[in-house]
Amino acid sequence: MLDRNLKNLCRDNKVKSRRIKHIALLAVFFLVICLCRGCCNALFVSYQEIHTSPQGTNTVIVEYDYVCRPYVYKKTWFGKRHIWTYPGGGFMESVSFSVEWLSEDEIRMIYDDLDDEYDEEFIITIL
Repeated sequence: MLDRNLKNLCRDNKVKSRRIKHIALLAVFFLVICLCRGCCNALFVSYQEIHTSPQGTNTVIVEYDYVCRPYVYKKTWFGKRHIWTYPGGGFMESVSFSVEWLSEDEIRMIYDDLDDEYDEEFIITIL
């Protein structure tokens, strides 16, 4: 009788330790994924700007890579969704595009060159 209770107790402890190992493994996996996402941002993004629509229904993130090409993302509840990429090459100097909201679902990105030689304007629809 005592031997049977001891075996049941050992079996219950093994089941609990397996569950704890599985939970710990899932937690470590989740932390590694979060760390990788953060490192990718640090490696590939020079700086970013966050713009919220006038009524607050949409938020766009404008990220610049290390040659100042802008990428536009829509902020979602879990991350971000790619919307637009600058069609040209990069820039030799640090540039910044201004963002102007035309409506809740449309923005205008403007690059204003100091010499007015290379001014650019893009209208982007947020889906």
